Parts: sequence; C-alpha cells; structure tokens
Amino acid sequence: MAELRTGQADERLRLEQAFGLFNELSERLAGAYGQLENRVAELTDELAQARQQRRTEQAQKEHLADQLGVLLEALPAAIVLVDVRDRVDRFNPAAEQLFSGLAWGRRWSEIQRDAVAAEPSPGDWCLHDGRRVNVSQRPLTDRGRILVMVDMTDQRRLQERLERQDRLSAMGEMAAQLAHQVRTPLSTSVLYAGQLAKGGLSTEQRQQFSEKLLDGLRHTETLVREMLAFSRGGNFSSSPIYLTDAVTTAIAGLKPRVSQMQARLLIDMEAVEACRLQGNLDALAGAFSNLIDNALNHGGEGVTVRIGATVVDELTLVLSIEDDGPGIDEHALPRIFDPFFTTRERGTGLGLAVVQAVVLEHGGSLRADVSGLGGACFEIRLPLLAERVDESVLPRKQVS
Repeated sequence: MAELRTGQADERLRLEQAFGLFNELSERLAGAYGQLENRVAELTDELAQARQQRRTEQAQKEHLADQLGVLLEALPAAIVLVDVRDRVDRFNPAAEQLFSGLAWGRRWSEIQRDAVAAEPSPGDWCLHDGRRVNVSQRPLTDRGRILVMVDMTDQRRLQERLERQDRLSAMGEMAAQLAHQVRTPLSTSVLYAGQLAKGGLSTEQRQQFSEKLLDGLRHTETLVREMLAFSRGGNFSSSPIYLTDAVTTAIAGLKPRVSQMQARLLIDMEAVEACRLQGNLDALAGAFSNLIDNALNHGGEGVTVRIGATVVDELTLVLSIEDDGPGIDEHALPRIFDPFFTTRERGTGLGLAVVQAVVLEHGGSLRADVSGLGGACFEIRLPLLAERVDESVLPRKQVS
C-alpha cells in the first residue's frame, strides 16, 4: 500500500513538472509570437513606405518623361534615337522635317546614305537638297546612341556672305594701297619720260634720265610681281623636298648681291641635311630669299647674315635667318607682316607678307625677334615628313 502511494506521489510530481515546463514553453511561445507580430507590423509599415516611395518616384519619372517628351517635340534641333541594332527608335518633328525618309524601325545607315550628299568634315553634312547640317552624337548605355542635328544652312549662307564682304573689303583696301604704291614710281617714270622727249639733251643727260626712268619702271614691276605672289597665296604644287635644297636655291640667286655688298653668310645646315618636308621648292626658296634680301637691305654693306636650322623633335624643324644690322623697331614689330607696311622709302611692304603666306601654306609659323647678333631674327617652324630617306634617293644641291 505504501509503495502505491509512493508511486502516485512520483507520478503527480512528474505531471506537475511537465505542466510547469509546458507553461514555461507556452509563455515563451506567446512572447515570441508577440515579437513576430510586432516585426510583421514593422515590415508591413516599411513595405507600405517603400511602395509609397516607389509610386512617388514612378510619378516623378513619368512627369520627367512627359517634360522630356514635350521638350523633345519642341526642340528646333533634330533629335534621333538609334538602338543597338541601328534601328530608329524615336525622333522629333524637326528630324522628320529634315529627313523625309525617317521612319520608326528603319535602319539609320540607310536614311543617312539616302539623305547625305557629302561630309566635308566630321560632323558636317551636306544634304542632297542643299542644306548644311551640323551633327553630334553620344552613346546611350545599353540603348544605342542619340544624334543631335542642327540645320546650319542659314548660318552658313550668312557666314559666306560676311566672308565675301570681308574679301571685297580687303580687295578694295589692297587695290587702294596698290594704287598709292604704284603712283609714286609711275609719276617719276612719266616725268623722266617727258624729259627724254625733249630735244637738245646731251648724251649724259639722256643716259641719266633713262636710268631714272628704268629705275622707276623696275620698282613698279617689282611691286606688281610681289602683289601677284601675295594674291596667289598657296596656289602651288606640293611634293617631298629637302630643306637644304630650298636654302641653296635662295642663296644662289643672291650671290652677286652678297658679293657686291661684301656681306658675310654663315650657314649651318648639318643638323637638317637628311630632313625632308612636304612643300614647293620654288615657293620656299623665294620666301627664304626675301628674308635674306631683307637682311641685306637693312644691314647694309658688310652685314653678317647667319642661317641655321635645327630639329626640335621628330615632327618639327626650326630655320632661323638673323643678321647684325640695326634690328626691328619695337613699335614696328607688331605690323611687319601686314601687307603694304614698310619702313623703307622704296619698300613695297609685301615681301614679309608673302613670306608669311608661304610659310602658313606649308603648315608652319613665322616669328620675328631680336637676333643674337644684335640685329633682326626671323624664325620659321615647318613640319617634317614622318620618314627620312637615304640621300641617294633624290638629287641634292650642295650648300656653300
């Protein structure tokens, strides 16, 4: 009997322990469920806020898309969107007016081929109907590219008209300057021609008047020749030439004058013996001759003229022609390359202008400065040909 009671007591104790454990687990489960409910409520609120934010962003994007659409329609520039397959994806009315064959889904390369007659330079199109279009394009991320095209026909016509007016104005000014320059030697020639027409002149007087007449006519002829050279500008043929050949040609034509004036020529062209450039031998030789002659005119008897050349890099050479004469007046320096500007009484004012025109047509630059000898220095920079050739390829002239 006692054992039965003991067993019942143990059973009751186990039940009480199990019930206590169940209550404890129930309380924990209730707490966890409460936390889960709170977390679900928080996530629901966050999700609602995210949805609201997404709806707001979507509305903003739609509003922005509408604004961009209106802007695209209203832009005077032609806009064309081309996808990655080269198909027209979208375009505005300005583009439709510019390209009659424009249609959604059509290949842009075909439209361009049918509409564009020529492309004088990148981004500059000449259409078959005569219009000029400026084109710029940018890639779109994973969406092809966008082309912006502006009709520049009216602007180009206005620009050409202004350029024509400028040319006419320059021609008028040049003609007036030429008339002024020619008038003095021509008047002198007429005067001495009239003296020659008179009778009773001695042989000495006739010789003197004839020399004066010829001097005036030569000066007029020189002025006209330089004027023609200046007006022709860069209208000459071009071929690979050696720089030393151009210098040699220039010096050869001036040797008698150099000897007469007892001038000294110091020549250092060793650094550019194998250097060639793309140009015209006669035009460059004439330009160099003008610069050397200019040094002789200003330096006078016994002047020293130094001609040297160096290679700055693989693409550029520098030729300098300097003298020990009186130099260039600082007030005249900014104008020495202006046509018809001269500081000499019998100067034409075209020599340096012709030199500058020739140098510019060869893709170079011309600069005047003070010489290390104390006089004037003219520095010419010219582009070299990319490659150099063996001296046996072309006939050479020796520099002396």
